[in-house]
Amino acid sequence: MARKFFVGLFSILLVSLNTFVASSFAANAVATGWKINRDLKFHLVYLPQTEAVNASGQLSPALRNIPAYEPDITNIGYKDILQLGFPLPTRSAPEKLKLYLKLYEWPKSLDHVISAGKVLDTFHLRSMPGGSDLYAYVQNRSQVRLKFAAIDASDRAFSPAEPLAAAVPKTQDDFDSSVPFSSIYVLPAKSTKASTESEKAAASATGVLAVHRAIIDLYSRILIRLGEETARDKVFFAGQRRCSDKPEELCGLRVFEVQKKPFVFPNYKDLPMPQDPKKVFLSGLLLVKVTDYAARNPVDRRRLSALVPGSAEFASSFIPIWSHLLEVGSVFDLRSLKN
Repeated sequence: MARKFFVGLFSILLVSLNTFVASSFAANAVATGWKINRDLKFHLVYLPQTEAVNASGQLSPALRNIPAYEPDITNIGYKDILQLGFPLPTRSAPEKLKLYLKLYEWPKSLDHVISAGKVLDTFHLRSMPGGSDLYAYVQNRSQVRLKFAAIDASDRAFSPAEPLAAAVPKTQDDFDSSVPFSSIYVLPAKSTKASTESEKAAASATGVLAVHRAIIDLYSRILIRLGEETARDKVFFAGQRRCSDKPEELCGLRVFEVQKKPFVFPNYKDLPMPQDPKKVFLSGLLLVKVTDYAARNPVDRRRLSALVPGSAEFASSFIPIWSHLLEVGSVFDLRSLKN
């Protein structure tokens, strides 16, 4: 109820004509430096927050190399993923927990275009060069995956008698309000010369670096840059939610956090992908997080550029009400290397 109340209260977002024109131009631009990895699909992570329906007969595992009763991903320590800023619920003793994930074909009971479009819209990706390709990609149901998430003990054993208890939401809204993060994978637009395996692995992450540059450029044009501490590894941008009765004051913010430098993993072999853990590895990762904040009391807009998310001053002015994190990843696929 609180979330719907705040979303309704702070739904007014004023965008200047210049921003609109710039965004429209960018939407028609061609992506530079990256392209979609069409083999890995677009993943929407579903962590049930409300009562769900047993998935028997409704969900079909997307990966055939892993038993249906087992998670596809079992190596995510819950404490570790919380420390990366993923918007997941707090749990006692997170060091004793894991986040288990399993990919399923998109269920017929949900509209993939609605769910994927909401995520892409939230991050303004239509306005990024190449963004229209992402929208076209998710029109096809086979390109979107439901990634079921479960929080459980790190020593949890899965078996046919005690399987991963996947479930589906009762309604479209139940699903869309229970997606804490999502994932898209990209490739370099062009192949680069590399001789050693480690150089080839690093080159596979250049598509992620290109998306990072495009997002920073886009947000710099259409959003307000917030203050930052020199020690922080993130850049902050904001969209304003002005108060309807006093436009010179803010009743809310939508804050975007972008890494200053995406992860490029020299230890890629420690990061196997479930598609083929012996030959496919995560090589790069960009995390972009959006958080909606409600003002505790109306805030003078002139203070905005000096505010630093995460600081005591910011926390005294704004309270978080919703968040989503987008992963932009790359893989190093040994199966694709020529002998």
